Amino acid sequence: MWFQNIWNNLFSQNENENRKKHNSSQITLNLPKKLRLGVKKNAENMHITQEAFIIKSLENCIIPSEFIKPEIVQKGLSSLVDFLNRVPGLDVISSNNTHDHNWWVKFNIDIRHPLAWSVVQELGFVMNYISLTEKLPTVFMPVSPPPYLNGGPEENLSWVIESRIAYLDPKYIADVLESRLPRPVEDESKWTDLEE
Repeated sequence: MWFQNIWNNLFSQNENENRKKHNSSQITLNLPKKLRLGVKKNAENMHITQEAFIIKSLENCIIPSEFIKPEIVQKGLSSLVDFLNRVPGLDVISSNNTHDHNWWVKFNIDIRHPLAWSVVQELGFVMNYISLTEKLPTVFMPVSPPPYLNGGPEENLSWVIESRIAYLDPKYIADVLESRLPRPVEDESKWTDLEE
């Protein structure tokens, strides 16, 4: 992931270099005993200082300030929705950004469409496993109300793409999809070329 580079860089730095790089100021934390012991043991196992371990852990869950741009999520979401609506057999139902600046897009894939499972396979690959070393911070998954109350997949199976990190630009995800899916994406003959 994008923050993996930050994580790897910290392994090679000593505590003084780490302080210089982060231009840090002092923060005092009173950690519960269980958490203190976890920090200590993890730092020892990684052969780094406790401070370096805490910094590394925080960098994996706190977005750098230069990427905190809430307006990008809303603008980019319309680009992603527009792109997805061009995919054969796919119809976007809804999309939204969350209070914590993540986002999601929910859609139907017509399972009677001849390319339905090709679409599922392509989206699953790009959104979930495009690369083992640099996975996208997204997830593509099926969602459904209880089938025993609502009927089968033709009427009640939907799909969702969700961001897994805050402030991820949905337009970037649309661009990745456009570069990886058949082109032009709405041309069904390009999808069938993949199956041959």
